[in-house]
This record gives sequence, structure tokens and C-alpha cells, in this order.
Amino acid sequence: MEPISDTVTGRDRRPAKLGGRALGYQRSILAGPGRCHAPDGWAEISLTSRLGEGTALFDVTSDDLLGLDAHCRAGFRLVGADPGLPSDVNLLDGPMRGPCRLVDRTDESLRQGLVVGTLEGNPAVAEHRCHVDLDPDTGAVTATVRTTWRPSSAYVLPGAGRREARAYRRMGQRLVRALGACRAPGSGVVGP
Repeated sequence: MEPISDTVTGRDRRPAKLGGRALGYQRSILAGPGRCHAPDGWAEISLTSRLGEGTALFDVTSDDLLGLDAHCRAGFRLVGADPGLPSDVNLLDGPMRGPCRLVDRTDESLRQGLVVGTLEGNPAVAEHRCHVDLDPDTGAVTATVRTTWRPSSAYVLPGAGRREARAYRRMGQRLVRALGACRAPGSGVVGP
């Protein structure tokens, strides 16, 4: 993967005080306002599932997501990359295997979520967005996992692109199932 840090404008660069590796992509092209589809040259998988109802389920599921417990329960092995940078993690398996960073967190009354992006040195170039929403009218709790990635440009074997897309889809499905397995206190019921 070619580093993009030389092509990023000054305002898009991470502040020098953060240290560590730079993101392996320009975040501004993925996180633009009103963006509905993956930009040219990128692919995207988006999954949404209704988990159940109620603020208790929303609170527990949000904590589970933000604490990365759902990722661990989904089978993703994570280790801290640098004690000085607690937002940096190494994924030990899955299509985003390698150095990653928690690049954003959503903390709103009706939406809780996080964004994990790959860092330079990771063979994948991807951003993984997860959020849990509470519908104020119905009380429905939904989980959405959206992963955007730049497909590998050096496909050697036929079907490699489809296998890559399936790997990202499986990653999202595992996480949605793990979030659905979260128990609301006192409910005695596991979400669907």
C-alpha cells in the first residue's frame, strides 16, 4: 500500500501531538457530509438489524459496542498497539487484520457508535462504522454496521474480489449477531 500522507492537505493531517502511525486513507473522502454511497474506487457493505426494544437494551448494547466487547464476542481478537495511544489496536484476524485506530465515536442520546480505520502498514485500506440507534417513537433498537474499503488492486486469483467482499460481509454479520446477543437487564430475553 502506498502511503497517502504526502498527498493529504495540512488540515486533513492528524495533529502531530497524537503520534503513532497515520491513517492509511484520507478520512475526508469517506466521512463527507451527506455521503450515501462509497466513493469511486471503494466498495461498501452495510447491514442493519433490529435488536429489540427499550432504553435498557439500548444502554446495554451501546456499552457493549463502545467497550469493544461485542467485537471480542464476535470473535475478533484485539490487542493494544501502543500503551501511549489507547485508541490504537491490532486486529489479529478478519479482513482488517493489522494496525487500526478508533478514529471517531458518536455519543448522542439516540445513537451510540464508533468508527475503526486502518493505519499505514495494514494490508487492508478500510473504515468500519458501527452504531446502535434508539427510535424515540417506537423504542426499537437497531444496530448498523457499515464497512467501506478500497479493494486490493493486485488480484492474482480469479474471484479474489468476491472473496474479499464476502470477508467484509461476514465481519459485519458476526458483529450484528454479537450485538443481538446482548441482554437487557431484567429482560431475561436475548435480542433476536
